Amino acid sequence: MDHKKECRIYTLTEKAFGGFISGSHVYPESELDLYYDFHGFYLLPIESDGKWGLMNGATDEIVVPLQFDYTETLFDDYIAGHAVKNGLHGYINAQGQTVVPFAYEDAKDQPSSNGYFAVKRGKWGVINGKNEPILHFVYDRIDLDGCFDLTAGWFTFYGGISAIQDGQVTLFDRYGEILEDHLTAHPRGYSTNPSRYGEYMILQRKRKFGVICRDGRLITNVTMLKREAVRLIQKLEGAC
Repeated sequence: MDHKKECRIYTLTEKAFGGFISGSHVYPESELDLYYDFHGFYLLPIESDGKWGLMNGATDEIVVPLQFDYTETLFDDYIAGHAVKNGLHGYINAQGQTVVPFAYEDAKDQPSSNGYFAVKRGKWGVINGKNEPILHFVYDRIDLDGCFDLTAGWFTFYGGISAIQDGQVTLFDRYGEILEDHLTAHPRGYSTNPSRYGEYMILQRKRKFGVICRDGRLITNVTMLKREAVRLIQKLEGAC
């Protein structure tokens, strides 16, 4: 008879509940707690005796053995997920193999859609899957596939990389090339239809403004008045 071990399971709804492990199978306290995890391929974090691994929420099978200090949920559209081993951060794939070495003091939860990873060595930088630098380690904050406004407290989709250094924002395209730097505010979404999530964002450098598309294409440099930037978005959306 297999030895049974108590465990904790962490779901997509950020709820943690108990269960036990027997062999490679997890027996949750209640299958109802895993209801939302049946509808897609997700590997859920599972912890027992201080060691973490990943399980398939639909089959209750352990797919990544419990050998880490910590693991994040691994989604089917990401090539790897964040994990911690021996106190250091890295990334693993769905088979538990190391994608980015466990050599960093911190790491973002998920990589970008382009296979970039934001990691920290005193300052934040970005590497690719070969552990080669894409952005140097000089930034106070980095967001992959999005922008985060520290003053407003919101996160918005952007199909590139945004970075903060000394209070100023730099926007990169999906290949790590600078689009605009020394921005004095985070990009702000704008749409002619308040009920719709607009495709464009307004950029600002002091009293000058520009427009960028959420997919990471620069529409115009930051050389315009604000009303001109708004007017351009209205034209792009066909509102005038």
